[in-house]
Amino acid sequence: MMSAPSSGAETMRKIIPFMRPFRKQILALLAATAALSVLAMLPPLFTRSVINNVIGESRRDLLPGLIVLIFAVPVLHAVISFLQVLGIAYIGQRFVLDVRMAVYKHLLSLHMGFFGKYSTGKIINRLMGDSTTMQNVMGAASIQVISDLVCSLFAITATIYINWRLAIPIIIVVILFVVNYNINIARIRKATRRYRGTSDRLASGVQNRLVANMTVKTFAAEDREENVFSEHSNETTEHAHDSWIASSNFMYNTQLLQEVGRVSIYFLGCAMVLNGSANYGDVTAFTTYAMQILWPAVRFSQLAEQLQNVRISTDRLFEILDEKPLIKSKPDAVKLRKVRGQVDMDSVWFEYEKGVPVIKNLDVHISPGETVALVGPTGCGKTTVLSLIMRLYDVCGGSIRIDGVDVRDAELNSLRRQFGIVLQESLLFTVSITDNIRYARPDATMEEVINAAKIAEIHDDILGFPQGYDSVIGDRDVQLSIGQKQRISIARAVLANPAILVMDEATSSLDSESELAIQRAMDKFLYGRTSFIVAHRLSTIRNADRIILLDRGVVVETGTHDQLMAIEGGRYRDLYEKHAGKGVISDEQD
Repeated sequence: MMSAPSSGAETMRKIIPFMRPFRKQILALLAATAALSVLAMLPPLFTRSVINNVIGESRRDLLPGLIVLIFAVPVLHAVISFLQVLGIAYIGQRFVLDVRMAVYKHLLSLHMGFFGKYSTGKIINRLMGDSTTMQNVMGAASIQVISDLVCSLFAITATIYINWRLAIPIIIVVILFVVNYNINIARIRKATRRYRGTSDRLASGVQNRLVANMTVKTFAAEDREENVFSEHSNETTEHAHDSWIASSNFMYNTQLLQEVGRVSIYFLGCAMVLNGSANYGDVTAFTTYAMQILWPAVRFSQLAEQLQNVRISTDRLFEILDEKPLIKSKPDAVKLRKVRGQVDMDSVWFEYEKGVPVIKNLDVHISPGETVALVGPTGCGKTTVLSLIMRLYDVCGGSIRIDGVDVRDAELNSLRRQFGIVLQESLLFTVSITDNIRYARPDATMEEVINAAKIAEIHDDILGFPQGYDSVIGDRDVQLSIGQKQRISIARAVLANPAILVMDEATSSLDSESELAIQRAMDKFLYGRTSFIVAHRLSTIRNADRIILLDRGVVVETGTHDQLMAIEGGRYRDLYEKHAGKGVISDEQD
């Protein structure tokens, strides 16, 4: 997820579509900013008029009007500033919401390979942290830059009008500001990108280790993990320090130039007053306008790191948005209704990495309502076959058809709605038990939810919780066992009422008694449904209509339990006899 840094113009091109819905509000803000800038530039002119005209020429008739203007300008400035702040807050918040939603929606459309390649911690760090940083694009910082630019242009024009000779050192200092910026900004950007990259790695490591907290404790690895966290934190701190040094150099150089310019203008103005080439009012106004040029440069140096953070955050978020969904529906995709469950795999070939096939010329044909058990050693391709059937990945060769329709030609959502799936690792949300079960079918009635829970043998356990079905999973009052989590996952799959059920080691977390109870309850539910079962327990395998033994992506043997056991010297028979006393077929092969 790392690409070359984009140019400023490229970054703005990416941001503009998100700004377009707010174009009217942005124009209003720009108009307010321009008005504020002009209002901020008027007081020096009033001061100049008071000194040169009212006092110098004794024009007392001008004083009442000037007094009204001197008091009216700050009042009007305050009112417009208040409206501007409200507008900035609204646009900034809506802007970051739109960006976040766009990235999250895009993440949901990406293929499984993307999530296997990039850690959850890194993705969350970008989705939440970088989108918030981007809010500064629409915040006070960007408005301040625009305001400073308007004020500087006005001030430069005014200084040239008042005394062009005094304007020369101002122009020289401005040129030096630009040179200082060009020298330092590349260093700031490079240091900031390094810091953000190490921050990603730190967030990723924390997320992984907190999720695997039980493993850490089981192996008494707390001290080791603390050292790893310390190393990553120190690396992040070092890069943060480099970023700060780069920004500080730029800022202090800018401040030095500002002071040199201010002192030069002050003494040059005094000299011109003494030799009669300028009057006191002109020098006073000129000095004020000179600071309106120099101070924005100092403020910009202070904002430089923040602006680079915004640009880098934009690049990092658009690295996600630039990822192309590899699995998507065709424009003329077939919308599947309720299928019968016939699955045909013809010469299927698949590889995660080019040149390293995981599935090789797989030919399997499954009739509607058939229960198929996939067995074999770890890495033989069992879970990959299931992923290909659900089109979580696309085959590299051959085809997979459901009821005669190639899965690549089926509308994606309608295809996946045909499946109910229970994985070895229960994936539950921190919501009520009802909502977890109903996740499969949000419009299901409470009666249907309870019936699914009864089939999964979890109903009585749920009634024992403080709030029953309304109990929130993860709350201090509801800490589920692994087996209870798995049975809730099974209830969710039952509620989906799928045409095809996929159970990948679904009962491995249950004790034998619970597994038998669920199997009895599900026998009726599974009747007439195509089901795929990945399991090592002999009781589950024996009951399958067909057993497919895979090894390195190739079908080694296929048939019923009795048929496979009748093969003299067969691989399945050898496995079964070797592990029958354990009740499971292990992944180990001699």
